[in-house]
Order: sequence, then structure tokens, then C-alpha cells
Amino acid sequence: MKFFVRASVLLSMLLLSGCSDGWCWPFDCSSSKSSSGVVEDSTNVTAEDPLDNQTPGGYAAPTDFDLSKANWLHTNVSSWPVTHNLTVDIGSGVICMNFGGTTAWPSAQIDHTSGAYKINVNANPWVFVFKNGQWYGGTWEWMTPNGNCKPMASVAGDHIKQPPLADWSPRSGETLYFMVSSIVRGANLNNYQARTDAVKVIWP
Repeated sequence: MKFFVRASVLLSMLLLSGCSDGWCWPFDCSSSKSSSGVVEDSTNVTAEDPLDNQTPGGYAAPTDFDLSKANWLHTNVSSWPVTHNLTVDIGSGVICMNFGGTTAWPSAQIDHTSGAYKINVNANPWVFVFKNGQWYGGTWEWMTPNGNCKPMASVAGDHIKQPPLADWSPRSGETLYFMVSSIVRGANLNNYQARTDAVKVIWP
């Protein structure tokens, strides 16, 4: 008789515990494990954590680059039509940005830095830099028809000339994006609007 009484008491405690499976009692059935033993975690986790995507130099490579959300230090050209694809080659102290528009886009004349004569230009190269949790984009040179190569040293804040990139210099392993657009630097040089796509580059 005592056996049946004890059995009844144990059964009552089991039912009151809220357990769906008898094996979890007398343990806490409110734990993160379900009756199947699989952990249920409703915490929101991003699909890809930028800190998990490290560049060779150890700098985080952000995965959320979007031209329409960048901070533009010169004219915002994100809505300009993409007329050509860009390829970027870096080596021996030179960066070359090759695209079909190098001779197709119209030119305008500006004074050479020497002031002694004028040169024809038809494009500006862009660099996009991740700084203080945001992307910033600025032009850093002039480009002439078929003049697609520049010294690597010109990719720097003293050529961008706009804060917060005015004192910026690229670091080895840093993730950057490059693009070329028709002229945006200088007032009223022409009204032709075109650009390339933006290309991801790991700075050597």
C-alpha cells in the first residue's frame, strides 16, 4: 500500500513540474534544451560577422559595402549609369585602373600642376575607405585618356583633401573599394555622367 502511495506522489510531482518528457524530471525543464536535446536559441545572430572575415593584415573586412549608403566626400555619383567594368592592378609602386571608357568619355582641359600648359582629362578615380564604422569615398587624382596608371603613393589623404580622410594612408591588408567616374572634380568641366562598377581590393 505504501508503495502505491509513494508512486502516486511521484506521479503528481511529475505532472506539476511541466515536463513534457519524464526523463527530464527532477532536473530543470525550463533550461535551453528541448525534449529532443537540441539547444533552442532565439538570440538574433547576423549571417556574417565582419570580425570573422579578416584580411591578411589582420584588419576587419566589412561586408556591408553599398555605394548608396557611403559618405561621399565629393559629388555623389551612385546613381550615375555604369558604362564599363573596372579592373585594378597593383604592383611595382603603381596602381592601374583599366576600363573601356578611358577613350570613350569626353575630355575637358585643366591647368597642369606646373601651370605651364593645359592637359586633357576625362575621369577621376575613387577610393572607398572604412573608417569609424562607416564607408567614405573620395576622388584622389585626375585621369587622362589612356592614362590609367598612377603612383600608389597618390592613393592617400593628401590627394583626397577632405576630412575625415585628409590624413589617411592605406595600410597593408586593408580592404578598399576602387571606382572610376567621369569628371566630378572641378566646377562645370562637363556634364557627362558615367562610372564604372566598384571593385574590392586588398591593399598589398
